[in-house]
Amino acid sequence: MHQVVPFGERQVFTTENAKFLSRVVYRFTQRYAKKVDQLIEKIESQKNLTDEQILHLEEEINSLISDWQKKVEKLGAIPKGLWLVDFDAGDGYFCWKYPEAEVSHWHRYNDGFTKRVHISKRRVTLPFQERIKKRIFEITRST
Repeated sequence: MHQVVPFGERQVFTTENAKFLSRVVYRFTQRYAKKVDQLIEKIESQKNLTDEQILHLEEEINSLISDWQKKVEKLGAIPKGLWLVDFDAGDGYFCWKYPEAEVSHWHRYNDGFTKRVHISKRRVTLPFQERIKKRIFEITRST
């Protein structure tokens, strides 16, 4: 099944859309992470690099990370750290971190990575106005 996602727009994701897009993000993150790791290894392993060479390699690393962040944003998601992405769920964020195969965690808007829980433990709460409407409907239906 193909997923249609508005390109370059911030949006609210369903669980299914977040999982689908996280698999896309995984594939391109894997390539970026490998390139960045290779450049870091080059800096750390070659003792006779000049300051100028090191600066050039660091700029290349920063450019790769910036490109990665732009790709994530184009998908409507939010880069939150190195290889860490949040997908707005409407009541918090689906949270993905490389090398996870797909989104499997969620956290509230004001919480972060350390307070994320497995999606199966997520309790979806309706906004206050929706809860009131639902309650009024239940009351009027029972009378």
